[in-house]
Amino acid sequence: MKVLVSAFQCCPGAGSEFATGWHWATTLADFGHEVTVLTSSDYRDNILAEGPQRADFRYIDRPPSRLGGPSSRLAVYDVYRRWQDEALRHVLARAEHFDVAHHVTWGGLHLGSQLWQLPVPFVYGPVGGGQTAPARYWRSFGRSWPAEMARTASTRSLLGLNSRCRETIRNSAVTLVCNSATAAAAKRLGSPDVRFMLADGLPSDWLGEPRQRPAGPPVVLWVGRMLPRKAPLLAIEAFAHLRRAMPARLIVVGDGPLDRRVRAAVNRLGIAQDVQLLGRIALDEVKPLYDSASAMLFTSLRESFGAPFLEALGRGLPTVALDLHGIGDMDVGSAALKVALPKAPRDLPGKVGAALETILSDGEWETRSAAAVKWAAGWVWPVKVAAATELYREITGRHG
Repeated sequence: MKVLVSAFQCCPGAGSEFATGWHWATTLADFGHEVTVLTSSDYRDNILAEGPQRADFRYIDRPPSRLGGPSSRLAVYDVYRRWQDEALRHVLARAEHFDVAHHVTWGGLHLGSQLWQLPVPFVYGPVGGGQTAPARYWRSFGRSWPAEMARTASTRSLLGLNSRCRETIRNSAVTLVCNSATAAAAKRLGSPDVRFMLADGLPSDWLGEPRQRPAGPPVVLWVGRMLPRKAPLLAIEAFAHLRRAMPARLIVVGDGPLDRRVRAAVNRLGIAQDVQLLGRIALDEVKPLYDSASAMLFTSLRESFGAPFLEALGRGLPTVALDLHGIGDMDVGSAALKVALPKAPRDLPGKVGAALETILSDGEWETRSAAAVKWAAGWVWPVKVAAATELYREITGRHG
């Protein structure tokens, strides 16, 4: 099939949305599709450095923002919306024929896509963004809570006023979503067909084998940006509870605006000798940490799903996570212990610490590792693209 892919962010050797765009483009081409990829010209050098590709990459320059001033976030969103307009103009000007159009990045509900305007079946997603932060945990967000409340309003009562989102959803042949909250939002907006698929995926060579529990004192790993919604301070407090119960070490990977507060909390809780703060490191440096750790800790209070959660399970690493949003929707068996949010936020660190202690001491580590790899195997990129190929066949047949 001739597939048009919109991947605003698309970059080899990176993580997050960059990796999502790259793997959709290249794996679809590996499956024999004739793939045209619309992406930002920011990634031209990185893509060309990878050598010849089966996909045809079209590099669209980012237009300047009309929203200058203090709100950099609004400026970024404005650039993205205007880039989408440029991408649509690029396709219309060439009058090319495609069998299907598929928007893959950004994978967010709110900003929509312009490719629905093409006269071909359109697939939107997988997207997240319908989830909102639990209101009683507002203290975890600190000064960013007013912005979080504004986002909650834009996701709930005001979402129907978002014309870009509304028109995209209503004109998609299928909307792919990665959690139940986003599915509910898409249905409210009038999507004719909502289906589930994780936005994240794993390269086939990332998938490990079930393994034995590492010897020596246990090591807990936390990976993510130090942002309020990812709750790195909760991770520090939970580890302090664990440390009172048993010897252990914590390795933290990532940087961000909460870096200083995290360091201060480590010192205040008297666990500095057991905590290693690595800052931001390359993805190929994170992989050995998954392989040597004893447990993964994932603490996000608002997340569509969570790439580190999937990456850890793919390497056979048992995980503790909050029973929330995309992770809460998934049945991963014994691979992870999910911690329900207590009514009193002050009780959460102790509950997370207790879950870590269970994984590290209940004698089920090897069983959990095997369950992790088995579940993650369902989300390698070839499996995802095979499912997308069947979806394309279905909707193009319906369209024809």
